[in-house]
Parts: sequence; structure tokens; C-alpha cells
Amino acid sequence: MRKSLLLLIAFCSINVAFAQFYVSASGGYSMGSAGILTGTSLNAAQDEATNHYGSYGEGFNTQIRGGYFFNKMFGVELAFGYLSGADQNISSYETNDAGEISEYTNGKAHAEAFGINLALTYNFNESFYGKIGVISKLGGKTEATFTRETNTPLNAYGIAPIMTEGINEYHGRPPLGFTAAFGYKYKLTENLNLFAELEYLGINVTRDTSEFAELTITTPAVPAAIVGVDVPSMTWNLGDAPLEHPVFGTIYAPTKVEYVDSLAEPNDDPSKALSSVAPYSSFGINFGITYTFSKKEAK
Repeated sequence: MRKSLLLLIAFCSINVAFAQFYVSASGGYSMGSAGILTGTSLNAAQDEATNHYGSYGEGFNTQIRGGYFFNKMFGVELAFGYLSGADQNISSYETNDAGEISEYTNGKAHAEAFGINLALTYNFNESFYGKIGVISKLGGKTEATFTRETNTPLNAYGIAPIMTEGINEYHGRPPLGFTAAFGYKYKLTENLNLFAELEYLGINVTRDTSEFAELTITTPAVPAAIVGVDVPSMTWNLGDAPLEHPVFGTIYAPTKVEYVDSLAEPNDDPSKALSSVAPYSSFGINFGITYTFSKKEAK
């Protein structure tokens, strides 16, 4: 018992002797990892489709970190980060029973995210280190900008499609992911170090809600030769009452959509839709500077 107590006291003394706090700031760029299908675009003639794969974790990031080393090797780190994501292609299309393009959406989206990362740090030697931890998203959104063409039977008479333009903001449920890093630090002074590190982030975000920031639906003009009376071009804007169009029926869109995991079919509620998962996984490289406070001395 006495021997065990002495070993515990010795371990604590070593920890106190080497215990130190540090803060750091970094910036870097991440490339998408394990990307999934984000969109399918069509060429100008709409006779060739191209798939696009990606991750919303791609883009520039910055981090502010604080850490504590218990001894020369082991430590713990808490980081707060911001991601300014790169554009991803989210184009899509639908076909009718005859296999013709009935609707085509040309769109792109990017993410803005604030995250928190808690990791364990291990120093292999004075220069190389590794980290492993968990990460979650504190806030942010995915912003999608799109233009949609909806074809109608009147296209056969030379009437243009119904045009929809808008900006949609998506918000996700709080996720939990995995992160790991391997880095090299270069000592400038006793307290300052430059570092470079390779970082892997594995995380997906499940869609929770979306809300239009901008939305405009424009119908084409239809001459009396086709429908018996001249119908001018009409425009519906976000926030307007539903537009009762004499040819195309009621035109409107819900301001906000809630995404759920189960939904009755057919779904008659346009404010609800099935949820999906957005990938945020990435491989990145970060560069930064660390300030280490003076080590505590054993008493």
C-alpha cells in the first residue's frame, strides 16, 4: 500500500514538473474525402448527364486552440474552428413517363460551419506529434443557389418553361464525428513554435430544416391562340399570397421545410420531406503558431 502511494505521488510530481498550457491559431485548406453524389448536371442540349461527387468539408478553415500537457508526451486539446466551404454542384433533373426531361435544376451549394474539437495529443519526440479526437458542429448552414426550368405541355407550342430562381439555406442536426492529425513543430523560441499538420476529419450532417432566403417563380406569357385568352407573364415572390394562375394553377412554395426520417406516402404536406445526409469528411493541411506558457516546476 505504501509503495503504491509513493508511486502515485511520484507520478503526480512528474506531471506537475512538466505540466504546461498552450494556445495556438491555425489556418488551412481541406479537400473532400469519401465524397458522395451531390448532383447530376445536363449539357446545353440536355442529352448528356454528368455526375458530380464531393464533400461540404472542402474549403478554407481556421482554428483557435487551447491545450494542456500532463507530461512531456500526453496532453489534451480543445479547438474551435470555422469552415468556409467550396462550391459543390447540386444540379438535378426529373423525367416524365415518356423519358423526356420534365424539370431541370442547375444549382450549387457551399457550407459555412462552426465546430468544436476535443482531442488527445501525443508527442512522439520534440518535433513530431499526433492527435485523435471527436468533433461536432456548433452552428452554420449550407447555402444553395439554384435556377429551375419546369417544362409543361405548352412547350410543344413554343411556350417557355416555368422559371424558378432562389437561395435555400439548409440546417443540420448536431453531428458527432472523428478526427485525427499528424504534425511537425519547429521551435522558434522557448515559448513559440511554428507547426504544420495533416488532418483527417470524418463527419456527416443529417439535414434538419431548410428555409428560403430568396425565391421567385416566373410563368411565361401564353397567347389567346393556345388557351383562348391572352395570359401575360406572371411572377410570384417569396412572401406573396399563392398565385392563382389561369393556366398553370396555384403557384407558391412553403417558406420552411422540416426534414423527418419517416413520411406517409403520398406526402400531401409540402412543408415536410424525408431527410438526407450531407458529407463533411475531408483531408486537410493546416499551418499555425503555438505559444506555450512557462512550465510549472515541481515543488
